[in-house]
Amino acid sequence: MFELSALPARQGDAIWIRWGAAANPHQMIIDMGTGGSGKKVRQRILDLPENRRIFDLIVVTHVDEDHIGGLLTCLAEADPIPGFKAKDVWFNGFEHLSGQSITTGPNLEPLGPAQGEKLSNWLRTQAWNKAFAGAPVRRVPGEAVKTVRLHDNLKLSVLGPTPERLEAFIDTWKEEVRIAIENGRLDEAIVSPGLEVLGSEEPPVLENASDLEDLATESDGKDGSAANGSSIALLLEYEDRKLILAGDAFSDDLVEGIKAVSPDERLHLDLFKLPHHGSKKNVHIELVESVDCDRWLISTDGTRFKHPDAEAVARILAFRTVADPLLSFNTPSKFNGWWKKQEWIDMFGYEVEYGSAEDGLTIEL
Repeated sequence: MFELSALPARQGDAIWIRWGAAANPHQMIIDMGTGGSGKKVRQRILDLPENRRIFDLIVVTHVDEDHIGGLLTCLAEADPIPGFKAKDVWFNGFEHLSGQSITTGPNLEPLGPAQGEKLSNWLRTQAWNKAFAGAPVRRVPGEAVKTVRLHDNLKLSVLGPTPERLEAFIDTWKEEVRIAIENGRLDEAIVSPGLEVLGSEEPPVLENASDLEDLATESDGKDGSAANGSSIALLLEYEDRKLILAGDAFSDDLVEGIKAVSPDERLHLDLFKLPHHGSKKNVHIELVESVDCDRWLISTDGTRFKHPDAEAVARILAFRTVADPLLSFNTPSKFNGWWKKQEWIDMFGYEVEYGSAEDGLTIEL
């Protein structure tokens, strides 16, 4: 089996992957959404038999609250889960931003944004970036892409972040720590607001292919959030299936990472979990054209930023390289509900699927 569950995570990501023998599959989790969704992930783990609470890998892509918050409520700040074990946890802490390796020890106090610091404190008692000998999880331009093989030959290739993106986050990380200390709020979530512009409340007017292309080619700039730029982005390969889980990574960085693993032709994907929940600043035409992809997954319920942006979805439909792509949404919302309009489905040639607000969307790969 090879199964991906995009769990309900409010505006964030919580991706649970299982593979191998169906009777006792291996499993990994990438992010756990917000603090509230992390509690629900914790209950899902508790619902497993105690001997099935072993995870080959947990990845925390970056420190934004809708990705890291759930790790805190599920694991780092909660009572230990009986039988739980993570064989490795990938997360770039403050030391990693400047290329250092982490050093574990009970008396060390790491720096970092409030939530990153909490997670780092917990991680010092865990296997932390073990596959990288404690060094950063990153892609160094000009060097071979780093790959890690988990059980049953599941292959993970690190598409990002680059050292440049990690270093660019240092000043922001320090400033958030300073503010948190001054305000006495190290026990609260402090999240950089970023530069995201709120999405539209109304669906676009799309009456023909020209309208779709006009929407897709609108210029909306690029994501400027240092935290998003530091996202861990991964290519997963299992048997003959390939998928990208992009965190909130920058579009340009993803294109470079894709070209690094497939320099001579477009990379064929069975699934692409879009960066930053379908933000128009992270899903550019060049990214869509860099892959042949059958299924595009968007994880968000539209909270806060009203994602996915219509421009991002239009770019997928106008510049996709395969016929009848499938738009997959982990939970239904007002903003992704626009795309189940049958007139548009017939006109632009695509399919849609929705998970549930309670359980999200499970995809058998």
